[in-house]
Amino acid sequence: MSVHERLRRLLFLVPFVSSRPGISVEELARALNVSREHLLEDLDLLTCVGRPPFNPDDYIDIYVENDRVYVDLDQRLSAPPRLTVGEASALAASAELLRPVAGDALRSAVEKLEGVLPPGAGERFREMYRKIDASVDAPQALGPLTQAIHERREVCFDYATPGRGAPESRRVRPHELLSHRGQWYLQAWDLNRQDDRLFRVDRMQALSITDATFQPREDARAEVPNPARTNAAVRVRFSKLVAPYVRERFGEDARLLADGGVEVRVAGDNERWLTQWVLSFGGEAEVLEPASARAAVARAAKAVLGV
Repeated sequence: MSVHERLRRLLFLVPFVSSRPGISVEELARALNVSREHLLEDLDLLTCVGRPPFNPDDYIDIYVENDRVYVDLDQRLSAPPRLTVGEASALAASAELLRPVAGDALRSAVEKLEGVLPPGAGERFREMYRKIDASVDAPQALGPLTQAIHERREVCFDYATPGRGAPESRRVRPHELLSHRGQWYLQAWDLNRQDDRLFRVDRMQALSITDATFQPREDARAEVPNPARTNAAVRVRFSKLVAPYVRERFGEDARLLADGGVEVRVAGDNERWLTQWVLSFGGEAEVLEPASARAAVARAAKAVLGV
């Protein structure tokens, strides 16, 4: 069971039990498709979840009594969120990235975001949201792949590997999707190679979901690709303020500068990702070279600022 799947189950547990107080352990385990042992471990973990200042009443009180599950104090999780315009826009951008997976279900969520904004901030939110154009980053294949992962069904596709001629037919057991540096990847068990493989989603063709089902391995893990190691053509300098974060992220690949800042080299084959990533540091990052990348970031910054 991956960390991602367990986190998703934990986030689902409290509202699910809250709507069904007294649900039996066995029934809850079946609903979540986990063993009784794993469910009880999750319930123990949730008792450690709370909010500052972490007084006894600040923790979620979820417990098992007579083999039935109850939850109290969950009202702290149901209070309407108080979002700033920036926070709401960030959520809207994330929703846009997931639109190919969730379809129209996210449309109402974005409308609700507007509903919880501070008074008078609605127009500013809409102005910022119109500038967010993240949808093209999410391939349409994410929808069927997500379905296959949830239903645990094998998928087939033709995969184009650069330098290897015609696309090859693959049949895999999909495990997890991840987005990294502007690219979506599928981690899966390759039935042809009998090994774990990471596939770029945009290189898949003729994708289809089969009727064959499978049980995922618990030790399956997605390895995050690092194209920067092979195509590091862009030099980016970071200020002293954000240097600790960059050094933590890049490790020894982040070169320490005399003023306390750091410099890293990253891949420049995805201009869209590069500009979004640099701008996300709010002026604390600067592209040094090449000139084309500097110009791309400058154009994106002017577009955001409307100048």
